[in-house]
Amino acid sequence: MSFHQDLNNMTRNMHSETWLVEYMKKNPVTALLLERKNLRFSGGKYYYKEADTGTHEDLAQDYSVNEVLTHGVKDTTQQVKFMKKKFQTPVQIDVDEEMENAKQTADGTQLHSLAKFRVRKANEAGRFHLRKLIYKGTDEATSASDTNKYMQGLNSALHVDSGGQSTYGGITRTYSAGTSADTGFWWQPMGGTVSETIQETEAAISISQLRTWQEPLEDLESDNIDIVSICGGVLWLSLQAEAEARSMSYKIEKNRVARQGFTEMVLDERRIIKDPFLKTANNTAMGEVTGSAHDLSRRYYSLNLKDWDFFIHPDHNFKITDFFDQKKIAGGTDMELARIMFKGNLVCWSPGSQLYRANVTA
Repeated sequence: MSFHQDLNNMTRNMHSETWLVEYMKKNPVTALLLERKNLRFSGGKYYYKEADTGTHEDLAQDYSVNEVLTHGVKDTTQQVKFMKKKFQTPVQIDVDEEMENAKQTADGTQLHSLAKFRVRKANEAGRFHLRKLIYKGTDEATSASDTNKYMQGLNSALHVDSGGQSTYGGITRTYSAGTSADTGFWWQPMGGTVSETIQETEAAISISQLRTWQEPLEDLESDNIDIVSICGGVLWLSLQAEAEARSMSYKIEKNRVARQGFTEMVLDERRIIKDPFLKTANNTAMGEVTGSAHDLSRRYYSLNLKDWDFFIHPDHNFKITDFFDQKKIAGGTDMELARIMFKGNLVCWSPGSQLYRANVTA
């Protein structure tokens, strides 16, 4: 073995470790959905469910002796459907990159595994894109409508529509007076009684404020087991400080070490967690204005996870296709190409029992 070949082998690790990769950060929302394993798949173009839109209470009758009993039937069902959405992340290796990383001798070694590096970066890009879609704002008309190509997210379901003719799940919903006379009243978030103006009104976060927001929804929730609240770091720190002041949750050990701090809290049997993505640094990427309603750092969500499904196609669940040599096709270029594919949607089957506040301050 020549000195040059031996040097390549001896320094392989040093070369490989020169690439510093900034991995995708924590993604609590996706983790919560995966934790529940509420991934669904079905054939066809749409995901369907039948929704119950009202009560039969108006068929009840108070009567006295010899009074004719009324009868009747009432249809309170309506079909909800969501389209399947798709996105992909290309994984491309050009000829120059391939040659630069080629083995230099028969027994030499490749300095970098370029394919592995490219696939890893493409996976990270796909996860980041998925997170952007989950928190997509409603200023773009593409987020709530089901006729476009974009996957829907939390705000698609939970942003109150006061302007009219917005659709979610194929159901049109408007807001005028917060009454059952409104179109799609039953399909509006937050019980259908909170307007877009109220949803975007500035409010300071506190334990008392969270209880005030949640109380009107209690009769719409079957239980508190699957209720999870999500906020960014700024709001979390404020809640954490208040909770610590109330509980003083520390313990002095024998060696005089104080244990203090927590990363998740429970308020009235509702989990509250922090998503680091919800911060002003990501506003530009999301098309939001810092310091205004829908600023990522000002968002507060309370979700009934049992009402959400994260649909993922088993053959398009971030699986990568084989690398294909583009030189083999007419008009192709000297490169190899693969793709990481996703197909599915994130949908809510009961927006009325969910909570979203768009302008919460610490």
